[in-house]
Amino acid sequence: MNAALRSFEAQWRARTPDALQPIREQAMQRFLKLGLPVQRDETWRYTDLRSLAAQSFATAACAFNGALADEPLSLVDAEQRASTVVLVNGCPPALASIPAIDGITINSIRELAKVDPSFVARFFEPASDDDQRRWVLLNTALFTDGLYLKISTAVSAPLVILHLSSGEADQAAHPRIIIDVLPGSSATIIEHHVTRGDAAPLSNSNTHISLGTDAQIEHYRVYAAGAGASQLDALDIHQCARSQCKQFTIGLGGSFIRSSLEAHLSQPGASLESYSLLVGHEDRHLDCVNIVTHAAPDTRSRQTARAIASDVSRVIFNSKVIVKAGAAHSDSQQSCRGLLLSPEAEIDTRPQLEIHADEVKCAHGATTGRLDPDMLFYLLSRGLDRETAQSLLVYAFLADVLSGMSVSSARSAIESALISQLPDSQLLRKFR
Repeated sequence: MNAALRSFEAQWRARTPDALQPIREQAMQRFLKLGLPVQRDETWRYTDLRSLAAQSFATAACAFNGALADEPLSLVDAEQRASTVVLVNGCPPALASIPAIDGITINSIRELAKVDPSFVARFFEPASDDDQRRWVLLNTALFTDGLYLKISTAVSAPLVILHLSSGEADQAAHPRIIIDVLPGSSATIIEHHVTRGDAAPLSNSNTHISLGTDAQIEHYRVYAAGAGASQLDALDIHQCARSQCKQFTIGLGGSFIRSSLEAHLSQPGASLESYSLLVGHEDRHLDCVNIVTHAAPDTRSRQTARAIASDVSRVIFNSKVIVKAGAAHSDSQQSCRGLLLSPEAEIDTRPQLEIHADEVKCAHGATTGRLDPDMLFYLLSRGLDRETAQSLLVYAFLADVLSGMSVSSARSAIESALISQLPDSQLLRKFR
């Protein structure tokens, strides 16, 4: 066993059993048996975890400070009328301090499990040997607490979940979120990952979204941690008949990010739109894996990814669509475009299709390169100087993902943060 595995096992042995102990036990034993993923594993071929495996981790403290909730948030403004819940190292505040939101009931996972463990257990995936699930197993075993959100009506104002990592680099936190969208309900949920201080614990987070019949959700994951932060995040989406999910994954902070999405379109009419904006800056390593399973007929999915890499960064987008037998008339598209802004930067794209049904419509495409010389020539021929023309093309590249966001303040804040990391940022701001 490497140092990381030994430290995680020590944390497991030191914790007090709770109402979810059978699920946790199974997950931990499976994790210890399989070990950390390596580059021989299918979904980890572009990411080397040897330096992380050599570290020993302690449990990050749940030192919640209520004053943190009063700090201004960069992704929402007063006009959005958003409510905010702050989690420190995965731990929620006291329920009495959580804002009351019409249509959304918020509970502590730990407290809810004490009352009805079988209900909470419904939202935990069975232990799996799949390599992309290794860190989810660890999260299941070691998470201290988290939030259960039940959405029971159409909620107009967004809810922001601010994930704050605070502590030392040799600590680890395991945030857990369950979002249960009842039939016919809708909401917008923004998960904003940030850090406090120069160092930050390793964050290994997991979010489970369950969409009932005719339910709708717009979900954001925004990684905006400090320069030295490491983030592993898994999102599981389960969709019933005619449900609609619009999901945005935005990578604009941290030194190491591993983001995964697994969507299961389980009943006819389910629809998923997934947008990823992955920005490599300085020496950042950003690995994004999407797996979408069409398990019923007449389901639809769209994956749109835009990757930008500058300096010596590396960005990976690894997507796969699985159409199961019997899922006739499934409609799926994957589109990934990469833009290299430095000769030392690297972008890896790998769209895949696995089809076990007839009468389906599936397509994928991936391109990586520098700015389109024909488009650049066109702008130059219209009188623009080269620097301005290049900046305008980069800005248009970003807009493919950002234009679909309904939360205007989040879009504006994300644009500002992205532009600040790109060359010619002063010129790009003129086109906002």
